Amino acid sequence: MNIERILTVDPAMGMAGDMFSAALIGLGVPASVVTGVMEHVARFLGSANVQAEIVSTKEGPGVHLRTELEMDGPHLSASDARTYLEAAVREEHLSPAYADFARRALECLIAAEREAHSSGQLDVGELHLKPIGIVHTPYHNEAPRQPQKDAKGEFYVELFPEFAAGLAGVEAFSHIYIISYLHRASGYSLTVTPPWQEGEKARRVGLFASRSPNRPSPLGFTLTQMRRVEGNRIYTGPLDLFDGTPVVDIKPHLRTLDETDFGNDGWLADSDHLRLHKEGIPHHHASEEAVLHEAQDILLDIMGAAKGLESLEVSLENVVCLTPVSVGGGEVRFSHGTLPVPTPAVAAILKRYRIPHATGPVDAELLTPTGAALLAALRPRWRPREMGPEGKVAQRGLGLGSKKLELLNGLRLMLR
Repeated sequence: MNIERILTVDPAMGMAGDMFSAALIGLGVPASVVTGVMEHVARFLGSANVQAEIVSTKEGPGVHLRTELEMDGPHLSASDARTYLEAAVREEHLSPAYADFARRALECLIAAEREAHSSGQLDVGELHLKPIGIVHTPYHNEAPRQPQKDAKGEFYVELFPEFAAGLAGVEAFSHIYIISYLHRASGYSLTVTPPWQEGEKARRVGLFASRSPNRPSPLGFTLTQMRRVEGNRIYTGPLDLFDGTPVVDIKPHLRTLDETDFGNDGWLADSDHLRLHKEGIPHHHASEEAVLHEAQDILLDIMGAAKGLESLEVSLENVVCLTPVSVGGGEVRFSHGTLPVPTPAVAAILKRYRIPHATGPVDAELLTPTGAALLAALRPRWRPREMGPEGKVAQRGLGLGSKKLELLNGLRLMLR
């Protein structure tokens, strides 16, 4: 094995995961090797069809990867990502150096997502609520302002099938909170007159001192008895909601923490964990793990990169990156709303790994989280771009992005 094949990365137009894998094909990796491993790892997430296209540019031929991925969901938990990556590493028989590169890239992404979320930077722009089911009640034209204990009829929440697994364990609780979206609300005023006040003594109060359903964010919050679970349905006590009201979340009522004189603590009864909550003692939740958002192709890009590097026998101890790394500018829209470029996850990677970078040269997202993670995992030596690559270049590869920009949207790799 030739361990002195030195790779130089030139992210003058940023770097994305698919662009890196495409550029490796441009360096000479058979396209079937890269696309094959990407399609293989995709089976953990759903299925994929990955095609490498040769495109003529003013700099010569470039490679563009077109990926059609059918995924079970847009997000991926850190634990699942690690499990799938390890399975892919074993099945592809990656040698230790390249397997470690893949692991470093994934851990870099996980840490960046965790930091971005803990910083609160993702809570910008408009919020987007995802309904998990709908309410069924006898109320079609009029609904009570509070649940009526003696109400007649059947009350239940029907979760959409993809969320049914989330009901496991809820039957242990005597009461639950239903958070709904009051879709029949129409407009709002910041001062209201409570409906039970009339005449001269009527007073106006602030909207947030009332329970008016007409609010800037018309969310309903209903505490009700949990009677039974049947499949994807939760049969409850009376509800103060119209039939067909969307449900956005369900949470269990805990007698101890909510400090009520009714209900129970469900499966948390007499647990040390409940005591920690009650006493306000800081502690860790085992289930609180990072979630990789917009994760459609993260594992595909990581494995495509690792397999391509191995195929070229690149020395991972001698990677060079020309600086500064261009991150782009402007804003980008994704599931958290509109975010400035670089996005919080990218900014976290740039800071943690002290990557020399610069904004521009265009207002677009040029450095993606996966691209930044791959670059950090390469652990390159930083070299000013004006100095050029070290030594004589034997091969060049150009990986093209999907964005149509005024400058060529490509990642340049050089190998000697």
